[in-house]
Amino acid sequence: MQFFATALAAVLSITTAYAAPRPLAAPTPHEYIAAEKGSKLVKREVGGVRVCTGIGFTGSCDYVVWPLNVCIPLNDYAGHTLSFQPDADTECYLMQGRCNSNKVYADLYSDTPENSDLSGLPWIKQSESYLCLKPLDD
Repeated sequence: MQFFATALAAVLSITTAYAAPRPLAAPTPHEYIAAEKGSKLVKREVGGVRVCTGIGFTGSCDYVVWPLNVCIPLNDYAGHTLSFQPDADTECYLMQGRCNSNKVYADLYSDTPENSDLSGLPWIKQSESYLCLKPLDD
């Protein structure tokens, strides 16, 4: 009986030590914008991006849509982003730190073929945020 109790305790300790993997937290803005009391809703421009941990849009992926001109942290994708695809008519800067333009960053468009393999960027493991804009019309 003591052997059974010891074996059961060992099994339970192993199963609790290995928790089930959780999904990655998708990128989100640092702060949500709330309308003041009594203000009218205003339509905002938004840009969507597809972000993945693997080359060629493989691995864990999320598609998120957030307002333009806002620094968005990559959350669990920080340092693990190897594919990044903005929506059409959206330009994004994949950046180190909290949208630190003093460090090297990637300027990405929806039609850039290099978006599917960012592993060649020597700093990609330091990517932490992105900022999307609507490109200027020529």
